[in-house]
Amino acid sequence: MARKVDPEKHEEKRLELLEAAHRCFLREGLRGASTAMICKEAGISPGHLYHYFPSKVVIVEAMAEDYLRRLHGYFADRPEGADTSTVLLSEIWSMQGWGDVDHCRILFELLAEAGRNPRIRAILRENTRGVRAVLSQTLRAGQAKGEVDAGLEPDQVAAMLIAVVDAAPMLPLMVEGLDFAASRDLLTLMVRRFLAPQREV
Repeated sequence: MARKVDPEKHEEKRLELLEAAHRCFLREGLRGASTAMICKEAGISPGHLYHYFPSKVVIVEAMAEDYLRRLHGYFADRPEGADTSTVLLSEIWSMQGWGDVDHCRILFELLAEAGRNPRIRAILRENTRGVRAVLSQTLRAGQAKGEVDAGLEPDQVAAMLIAVVDAAPMLPLMVEGLDFAASRDLLTLMVRRFLAPQREV
């Protein structure tokens, strides 16, 4: 008789393994982190890992899906009455300091690997398509409220915003001593000014 799987415990363990893999990828790089390293980080055997994830690529795929779920959560939890620019930057506004951006840096590992690995490239593109759809929907809602320039094309603007937001976590690596709150305020101001409806002269 097969052992009954508790869905809640299974999901809890799956998330623990994803976190362990994430730490390994940040420390060793996507290529450098082996499944053996991930198992050691998680304190499990390879057989146990394969019960949840049959390969490293499947782990990356699950991390991308998890990120998209989290992004939807940030948007759902946005402050009541927040303007469109703040909503678009929901992920950054959910953070308390530069220490909270570490999980975002895995993207740069994925970008490097995407240039070599078609499967990773496909995962990255599919994930970006999902993020872009969420941002585009928010931009259209902003245009309907008169907060966003009606002349801007939402899908194109969403792609540009993805580039801006994805680069933000790299700031403290490149520039020392940047104040997180001030940087976040400036980024929001930049986006707000960019989106603002054009006044007729």
